[in-house]
Amino acid sequence: MKLTSTLLGVVFGAFVISHATANPVVNVINVQTDDPTGYTEYLAKNPQIFESFGAVTGGTCVTLTGHRYPNQAFAWTIYNTPAEAYKSASAFAMAPKNPTMDSMRSVVSAEMYAVLKPFTLPSGFERRFQLVVNDVPKYIEAATELEKGWQANGHNVEIGVFMPLGKGETSANLLDVRIFGVTAEAAGKLSLELMGQPSWNQAAAAKLASTVESVELDTFEMCKQVYPAS
Repeated sequence: MKLTSTLLGVVFGAFVISHATANPVVNVINVQTDDPTGYTEYLAKNPQIFESFGAVTGGTCVTLTGHRYPNQAFAWTIYNTPAEAYKSASAFAMAPKNPTMDSMRSVVSAEMYAVLKPFTLPSGFERRFQLVVNDVPKYIEAATELEKGWQANGHNVEIGVFMPLGKGETSANLLDVRIFGVTAEAAGKLSLELMGQPSWNQAAAAKLASTVESVELDTFEMCKQVYPAS
């Protein structure tokens, strides 16, 4: 079977940011591969690929459900500033062919996302949404409140919020959102409890829902940081 990519993102091994610094940017290379394990291992064994683009960290994601196309997967890299990410995108577009990598995957598209809300958890099992919202600052505020509620009730999860840059077809106020669960077990535990609509979650969930105009994408992904090697 083949595998392909979409975003980001997200997903970016223990990469801590704050609003006091320049927004980091994630570069995403959407690919199709019939050997996701081999592709991931090849990237892990060849750190010079990430070094050549000046990445801070990088890895891969495989889409498990909600595919935009069959066999979806992607490679991602993170940069401290937009300028560094833009230079990397230019370098990738002009890079010579890599016959070994070309034999394991085909490039579908490239995208960039600015990190709007910080996260610290490592890559792993993640749920991804693309949402059109009516108020970006209010959405981030509500997502932060929701995250704190989950954590206070025993769920070690985080929410990352990203803004598309040079994504291609998009919508105004589109956000890319990731729930970092790290493991399928942790994500499943949260989902099971939220299905019961616990009282402690209702106010924050309603506040967040009030900002959402439409859900454009909903997927589960398995992600892994491969650079720097953990």
